[in-house]
Amino acid sequence: MGMNELVKINSEAVIATPKSEMIAMVDNYIEKLSIEGGNPSEDLIRCAKYMFLLEELEKRLREYSANELRNHDNNEMDILGNKAKLVETGAKFDFTASKSWVEQKQIVDEASKKLKDIEAFAKSLKSKTTVVDEETGESYEFYPPAKSSSTTVRVTIK
Repeated sequence: MGMNELVKINSEAVIATPKSEMIAMVDNYIEKLSIEGGNPSEDLIRCAKYMFLLEELEKRLREYSANELRNHDNNEMDILGNKAKLVETGAKFDFTASKSWVEQKQIVDEASKKLKDIEAFAKSLKSKTTVVDEETGESYEFYPPAKSSSTTVRVTIK
């Protein structure tokens, strides 16, 4: 199954298709692409456009769905063979009432700032450098960090 066939699948067919079959459809597409060739960059753009559209729609539907789920037992529903449930996420805790926590947080923040300063300095180095602490007379060796990266394709939707 090629990208043109995948794109033409109607929404009802997608709804009725289990996740395992969707994965198999993608596997088949990739296998066909690797054997017969195709237009992977064009297909990637098609995917990105569909994903953008669906992600925007999903974001905006969540509030309406949450309101609907609040009116059902256990705040959940079985819909089209799938489950939607209202759940609590992103819990936040405020520890600032605890003096011990505030003190420890300050220590951690100061240490994090020092670490970032060292990292910024090390990134600027071209070779090993020795620095002498003027207050203590101690010397420290710094090395440029090893850099690694990965390559990907950036898609910009217009």
